[in-house]
Amino acid sequence: MPFIDILIFAVIAILLALRLRSVLGQRTGYEQPQDKNEKESFADKGNAPIPFPKAVDTNAKISGSGLDALRRADRQFDEKAFIGGATAAFQMILSAYAEGDQAQLKRLLGYDLLQSFVQSINARVSAKESLEITVNEIREVSILNVELVESVASITVHFHTLQTRIARDADDAIIDESETEPQEFIDIWTFERDLTLSDPNWKLAETESADKDS
Repeated sequence: MPFIDILIFAVIAILLALRLRSVLGQRTGYEQPQDKNEKESFADKGNAPIPFPKAVDTNAKISGSGLDALRRADRQFDEKAFIGGATAAFQMILSAYAEGDQAQLKRLLGYDLLQSFVQSINARVSAKESLEITVNEIREVSILNVELVESVASITVHFHTLQTRIARDADDAIIDESETEPQEFIDIWTFERDLTLSDPNWKLAETESADKDS
C-alpha cells in the first residue's frame, strides 16, 4: 500500500476519535462509586429512610355505657346469644352451689364472688346441712344495665324465676317447711368480661336478690 494511503487512514482515525470524544464526553471522578464517607454524609443530610408511624394500639382501654358502646367495643357481641348463655349459667351456678361443686363454680364465677360462695358451701358442709335448688320456671330474663370501664364490660341481668329451695339439717330434716313449695325469686346478677382477652366467656361477678314486688 502506498505511504500516502496509510497517512490518509491515520488522519481519518484521529478525526473520528476526536469527534466521539466531543459527543460522548470524558470519564471523570464522578463516575466512580461513592466511598463510605460520601454515603454517610448523604444520610447525615436528612436523606435517610423515614420510619413509618407506629400502628394504632388495638388494645386501647375503652369505657362507655349501654349496648351500643359494647357493640362498638366487641363487634361479635350478640344480645340474644348472651341472654341464652346467661340463662344457662344461672341454672348451672345455682345447681353447682347447691351441690357444692367448687370446680364448676370456678369456671363460672369471678374470683371475689367465688371466695364468698366457697365460704358459704364450707359453712354448710361443716354444719352437715344440705341444699336442694330446683328452677321450676324462668319467667323473664332481661338486661338492666351495661357498663364498660377500661375495656372490662359488665352486664347486669334481671332474672324472674319460680324456684324451690329446700335446706336440710344434719338429720336430713327440712329446716323450713314453708319453703317446700315453689316460690318467686328476682335475682339481679352482674356478669363481667375483659374484652382485651381472647377468652369469650363471661363470669358472674356480683349477685343481688330483690323482692318480686319492688
